[in-house]
Amino acid sequence: MNIMDLFLAASLNPFDVKAALLAAHAQHPILIHFPIGLFIASVVFDLLAVWRKRPIFAAVAYYNLLGAALTIPLAIATGLGAWHWQLEGAAIKGNLRLHMICALTSALLIFFLSWVRLRLRAKGRSPNVSYWAVTVVTLMLITLTGHLGGILSGVEMPA
Repeated sequence: MNIMDLFLAASLNPFDVKAALLAAHAQHPILIHFPIGLFIASVVFDLLAVWRKRPIFAAVAYYNLLGAALTIPLAIATGLGAWHWQLEGAAIKGNLRLHMICALTSALLIFFLSWVRLRLRAKGRSPNVSYWAVTVVTLMLITLTGHLGGILSGVEMPA
């Protein structure tokens, strides 16, 4: 038996959709990428709109931000499910507590930025310096949240 046979024997079938969808904790690590990716895409398109002075980029940024806000409730619900099933409802302390606080704060900031952006769009105005400051804080908080989530899932090891 060669090394490849050992690897293939140990791995799960990657095409087993039922096993992937019904695993007690698998949904959160998959779904969390949607609000994160959409939010980061929103920031990138906002920067392009400012740099290139093209309103279409601002529109794309706006819709990406709305997409991020709309996918957040599902990410939070699956995160709570992962805590319940994978961690068996363990006490919320340490990295888990910090991860949850950062995640909820990030979510609130994204909802806030979406609300501000909706109001600015209705008035035909561009984001101002305070909007950008909150955006930078949100990006940093999302990064910290993801790092803590990686530690909790065992993907990253604490330093």
